[in-house]
Parts: sequence; C-alpha cells; structure tokens
Amino acid sequence: MHPGLPTDEKVRKAIVRAHQQGQTYAQIAVLLGVGQATVSRVLRRHRETGCVAAKPRGGGNLSLIRGPVAETFVAIITEQPDLTQAELADALAQRESLKLSRTSIKRALQRLGFTRKKSSSPP
Repeated sequence: MHPGLPTDEKVRKAIVRAHQQGQTYAQIAVLLGVGQATVSRVLRRHRETGCVAAKPRGGGNLSLIRGPVAETFVAIITEQPDLTQAELADALAQRESLKLSRTSIKRALQRLGFTRKKSSSPP
C-alpha cells in the first residue's frame, strides 16, 4: 500500500466479498492489511453506488503562471536572476496585473525547473 494512492481494485473487491461472508471491519482490515477506515470507505462507496472503483482524484486549482504569463515570468527571471520570490511576485504583478503569493512563485519556479541559488554568506 502507498499512502495517498487509491486502494487497488482487487483489494476493494476482496473487502466487499469478505463483508458479504460476514466478517467484521476489524477482521477484514487485518486479513487484507488495510486500515478499518479504508474498509469503511470502500463498503460505504459500494453501498451508495454499487461499485468499488476509486473516486477520481481532485485536480485542485491551476496555477495562473502558465502560457503567456509563464513566458513573461521566465523573461523576468532571465533579465534579473537575483530577484527574491517577493520581488518576482512584484515584478510579475507590474507586468501582468496579477497579485500572487510567494508560495505560488516558489511552486512556479520549481515547476519550470529553476533552482534556488544560495549566495555565500560573509565571514
């Protein structure tokens, strides 16, 4: 099992079969090596929808730094590579009228393949 990933469909079907055979949630969890919460979720999904397939994963919000805005962002970085994240956010706000957090800037930098430069500290 990998945390954060949906439980394998074979395990989900085995959970339903074991429950239909009269086993308790705790027995099923021990038998299949999953948590009781997983057993509960799978059985609830089966009860409500009649299937055991995992729900689709959420997509979250898309970054505003993509397409032409990303090109502007890269141009700013190329012109002034020593800007801090806050300064990058300000520069992008001036050029594209977007107010973004430092966290959004950090994620965009990572996504676009830029690494953080560490300057040597004075003695």
